[in-house]
Amino acid sequence: MSKHLLEVTQKLRIVSLGKLNKNTTNIWLALHGYGQLVEYFKRHFVPLSQDTRAFLFPQGPHKFYLQGTEGRVGASWMTKEDRLIDIDNQHLFLNEVVSWGAIEAPKARFHMVGFSQGVATGMRFLGESKVHFHSLLAWAGSWPPDLDEKSKRVIAKTHMSAWFGSTDPFISQAKRQERIALYNNDFGLHPEVSTYDGAHTFRSDILAREINRLENTTLK
Repeated sequence: MSKHLLEVTQKLRIVSLGKLNKNTTNIWLALHGYGQLVEYFKRHFVPLSQDTRAFLFPQGPHKFYLQGTEGRVGASWMTKEDRLIDIDNQHLFLNEVVSWGAIEAPKARFHMVGFSQGVATGMRFLGESKVHFHSLLAWAGSWPPDLDEKSKRVIAKTHMSAWFGSTDPFISQAKRQERIALYNNDFGLHPEVSTYDGAHTFRSDILAREINRLENTTLK
């Protein structure tokens, strides 16, 4: 048996929130978590849309039924099957998204917010992005232990704020501390780390405050 990889043209979904034009000052690339669709994920950000702020929600390419073979559909960014190929495809897709955003809003500064699986997806993408990201808001996601050198260099120059739930069933305190130690000691990276009372979900008050704060931080 021989394995072949074919390059094909695909249509992939992206939802936008807010205006993309010459007056847009901040664009947030928002990456959803495992099992989510962007139509539902974007609801967390509707109250945060402003005349000069826009959100871009790319849909993870792997869609599946959440239970059985019918009913609600979810999506993910990757699985362990052909993992590295999926990561390459993510970078191609996300670069198309940010390049389009940069054309539509040429004066805007880019930021990233990732939730759950979207955190690792976004952190791996930073080193391959065609645009510079001013900040990264990493929410309830496990930081990738295999971060490449390019992404390390970019994250070192990016304002990164990470939030974890005190009762998150997917990220234990031990796992969180292990990953923080890896980034501090082995990677030389020291993101801001905070904890909120809650599980694997957004806290709307903190989300709004962090997005406003990160937009107004000065460049590193």
